[in-house]
Amino acid sequence: MDRIVRNLVVSITSDGRLRLRLFRGGLALLAALCLFILPTGANAACGRFDAPGLHSVIKLPVVPQAAFDFPSPFEARPTVVGLWHVIYTNSVNQATFNDTFDMWHADGTEFESAFLAPAGGNVCVGVWRPTGARSFTLHHIGWLFTPSTPLATATNTFTLDEEVTVAEDNKSYSGRFTFKVWNLDGSPTPVEVTGTMGATRITVN
Repeated sequence: MDRIVRNLVVSITSDGRLRLRLFRGGLALLAALCLFILPTGANAACGRFDAPGLHSVIKLPVVPQAAFDFPSPFEARPTVVGLWHVIYTNSVNQATFNDTFDMWHADGTEFESAFLAPAGGNVCVGVWRPTGARSFTLHHIGWLFTPSTPLATATNTFTLDEEVTVAEDNKSYSGRFTFKVWNLDGSPTPVEVTGTMGATRITVN
């Protein structure tokens, strides 16, 4: 009788452990499936809103910026041509929307490298024209990818339109931007971010 009871206890205990292992394994499998199935928000190549780590400005101690006696290599009047460190600020919550290096070329084209992972796409291009003695307008465009599949087909495109004014000393510029997300068929999405930006010229020394 004692042997039967002991065997029954062992059987129940083993069955309980087996069920516990199966339960834990099921939970792990469910969690993995959720991570695989749940969609991940698309990231803009040069403008990712709500990005972790973009709530404070990146410090650049090793990058020379325009000093007080900055000798401009450009014409006498201020110009947007050159390399800039740009901070974009969301007007809704005053959080840093993006932090980039932006190159404006004399031929009216522009190239930007954003503080985002290269695997998801962190470069974008644009075209610009002057609108005044020190003011310029920029139309910027790029691709949106899902971070988990950066090599797959883009999910959307985005546009970034800017109106900027270069300071009289030619060392900085400021302005406003509008960021919009578009479907691949060209139709608009509800996503739109507006804000301000401030840029500091980067120099050779």
